[in-house]
Amino acid sequence: MIDLLVDNIGVLVTARKAPWRFGDDVSIIENAAVAVSRGEIIDVGNSGIIGKKHNAAQVIDAGGKLVTSALVDAHTHMLFAGDRSWELGLKLGGATYGEILRRGGGIYSTIALTEAASDEELMRSLGDRVGVAVMHGAGALEVKTGYAESPSGEARLLNIIRRARFTVRLVNTLLMHVPPRGRDREAHVKGMIEALPQLMPSFADVFCDEGAFTVDESRRFLSAAARLGIGLRLHADELASIGCSELISELPLSSIDHLLKTPSDTMARIAKSRTAAVLLPCTALSMMGGERPRIDVLRREGGIPALGTDFSPNSWCPSMEMAMELSTYLYGLTPLEALMAATVNSAYSLGLNDIGTVTPGSRAFLAIWSVDKVDWLTYWVGGGKLRQLILGSTVINGKAASMAIN
Repeated sequence: MIDLLVDNIGVLVTARKAPWRFGDDVSIIENAAVAVSRGEIIDVGNSGIIGKKHNAAQVIDAGGKLVTSALVDAHTHMLFAGDRSWELGLKLGGATYGEILRRGGGIYSTIALTEAASDEELMRSLGDRVGVAVMHGAGALEVKTGYAESPSGEARLLNIIRRARFTVRLVNTLLMHVPPRGRDREAHVKGMIEALPQLMPSFADVFCDEGAFTVDESRRFLSAAARLGIGLRLHADELASIGCSELISELPLSSIDHLLKTPSDTMARIAKSRTAAVLLPCTALSMMGGERPRIDVLRREGGIPALGTDFSPNSWCPSMEMAMELSTYLYGLTPLEALMAATVNSAYSLGLNDIGTVTPGSRAFLAIWSVDKVDWLTYWVGGGKLRQLILGSTVINGKAASMAIN
């Protein structure tokens, strides 16, 4: 007797292995079923065959619809207080993100609100945002710190992420976001490096860009994290190309994110590496500019595309459905490429090796959609396509997802 059988799947689409590179084959099974025992997938195949092999305590009828891995959001800034909706008027007036940042707005105003908020307020807002993300198909999310101006403030945020107890999986990242105002910049970098052995996050990340941290500062912080066995992520080339993405040749990066202004030769090196290129099209939309990553180079060289929402006060997009849709309409990914980026490769970038594929031995981590073809995942713009999520032994209905995260 097994715990769960997901039957009457119109088409099951999944990567065969992790990571998936541009050009790799995928597994497409029509009239499929998935057998689950103790939260683990034990059998996948034709519905008639799987149904006869296993007696199940619970059977979920997929209604002849599409089933994939649940989505994985590889890049979020979900832990903060307040909002910056007032900045939209500045953007519409022509102010760039960099200009708002240099004028002391942007991230710094969020830092002030976050530092003034209680742990309980921050946990509550995190839960609310994660709930919305789940309604759009996310079963796992990365959550960064970054809205503090001291190592102790970042430690507080990291502890909140670690204390969160949701059905969905959260991966914590310690982010060195922006230099503190009116304080010794070098002392801040040293303080963050010295805090690493005590904090030991799952990942360390740096906003390496014009107006944020330099290539050398980023190198020092990430190198210290690497020596401790902490995973490495990197914000690179979002606002300007100052050499941040060149660190791909020096550091064992799990992901390198944004890449709006990455030169073609560097993008080719990223594609040939084992580092995931995390694409963030919601941010490109919110910045109202025309910059796009060199997807043509990433595709030609067989790179590893991943996807994230970059949910933040500057890019209020909690929906991986929307990130997938925009990856097609802004970046030119096919619906199948977008699905691979949003599932197996995002999981790969976060070291989540037991999810992201619908294969025997993986955790039950499934999305049942209300559409019957992969193309509809991005052809249909506006979200609302999720029917059910299956996360281990927990089944979450799409319309009620925000009520089922705790």
